[in-house]
Amino acid sequence: MINFFRKIRHTFLSENKFSKYLLYAIGEIALVMIGILLALQVNNWNTQRIQKNEISAKYEHILEELQFSKMVVSQKIKVIDSLVIRSNKQILELLRQKNEDSVPAIYKKLKFLAFVVVITHDMPTTNEFMNEGYLSKIDNSQLKDQFLDLKNKLNFSTTIDDYARSQLNSLIEPYIIKNLNYAQVVNLPDMVAINTIQDPSFFFDNRELENLINLKIETDQTKTDHLESLKKALEKVSKEIEQELTNHP
Repeated sequence: MINFFRKIRHTFLSENKFSKYLLYAIGEIALVMIGILLALQVNNWNTQRIQKNEISAKYEHILEELQFSKMVVSQKIKVIDSLVIRSNKQILELLRQKNEDSVPAIYKKLKFLAFVVVITHDMPTTNEFMNEGYLSKIDNSQLKDQFLDLKNKLNFSTTIDDYARSQLNSLIEPYIIKNLNYAQVVNLPDMVAINTIQDPSFFFDNRELENLINLKIETDQTKTDHLESLKKALEKVSKEIEQELTNHP
């Protein structure tokens, strides 16, 4: 093909047909440019196809992680709500009744005053996707917004945990160490309770203890509310990804 075009150029030049040669040269340049543009377009299509396949593969792994995360979040909601919050509310009710016979039951449940459920949740596959530039490659603006919302909620989980940990370290544990018998509270087999509280009335009309329990309930309620919100965010992203894979297999 190159030899063919070369012969044509040589013929035009030898016959002194410069104008025809000029038109031919322009046409040849145009053909070359069209070829380059087509090659670039094909390369662009190929790049987009590879990128689409890569994102689809990541979507599959993210879906698995989302399903597992929803299960874990549901379990944490159940533990906090039905065990921790419920037990602390039961302590308040026992304190309100002011029945000396209920002191053993109060001690039995006081361990939940210092019982902390960590809600920070690790999602390595999803976090990698969100933090390494893949969001900019998503054409679905709704899915992109849902990923960003999920990212914000995951970050806020850490903020709540930091507050709960500070509350435990600065308020709850110091109170237990100073005013209660730690061995009685945690009730572990290897511990020995020696200096126990002899006066049951200590628990009744104890505003500081009452405030601590209510503060703990408030914090745990914040956790469950946030986890419910996080669970909805996980469900939205999961549903949108499934729809995206269905529409663009």
